[in-house]
Amino acid sequence: MLSPHQLLQSLEKEPLFSDWRKRHQQSFLSHFFCPISAKGELKSDWEIGYYDSKSGKITIFIELPGKGFEIKPEDDVFKQETDQVEMLEMKNVKVSFADALKMFLEKAPTEFPKEQLGDGFIIIQTLKRKPLWNFTFVTRALKFVNLKINAQTAEIEDQQVVELVDKGK
Repeated sequence: MLSPHQLLQSLEKEPLFSDWRKRHQQSFLSHFFCPISAKGELKSDWEIGYYDSKSGKITIFIELPGKGFEIKPEDDVFKQETDQVEMLEMKNVKVSFADALKMFLEKAPTEFPKEQLGDGFIIIQTLKRKPLWNFTFVTRALKFVNLKINAQTAEIEDQQVVELVDKGK
């Protein structure tokens, strides 16, 4: 499977992308997304997201192995109203997915000692002007665990556990 850097280079050579780009010049690369198993294995191909700041919509490109790429229809962005979608500049991504995953798997037992990880997803994106590998997993106890690793420095930027079920009700 191609790395996000390689995948982006491949996409940018595609006539489908070139045609789309001509009509969406204000759009910018916002993220890469992929479902991931509890063991860190990618469960599908990477999705590449481009954000249109005028429409507030996102366009997703997916590689079709051996057949180029396809475009998903524009869709709303999953974010809070106060959040801003930032441009992902791949030149700032110095830490590979393999290295970020290794770090996550080493840190998860100490960062989330009571949690048993289920499947989740990985996003590489820019938050607060920092490129981040953003790992999110659903635990067996129905919680989200999230660890953000700086894609430039390999430092942990944030970690959190979010209850999915309100036990107070």
